[in-house]
Amino acid sequence: MNVVVLVGKVIELPYMRETASGYQCATMLISVDRPFANSEGVYEQDEIAVTLWKGIAQTTCDVCVVNDVVAVKGRMATHLNRRDNVTYRNYEVIAEKVTFVKKADHS
Repeated sequence: MNVVVLVGKVIELPYMRETASGYQCATMLISVDRPFANSEGVYEQDEIAVTLWKGIAQTTCDVCVVNDVVAVKGRMATHLNRRDNVTYRNYEVIAEKVTFVKKADHS
């Protein structure tokens, strides 16, 4: 089963683009806290790019602002690239659902 669930803060707004075949697509960057402290006692964050398609992309682009907290349910996709007889794997989170947990306070 390929299921990814992330909860994090939006640090880069999604930007809409269109594929050559006419599909709407967007990518946003979220910061996700790690559940453990490092050797200095600091809780680090991972910056994770999330790809959004079609209606999810449009809706998220319309309402999302930096510092919103979002929950993303989706799947992981792997893209293989071969260069100089070496295979590289690139991973991508594809969102199937985006829920706004907390809207950013802009007062």
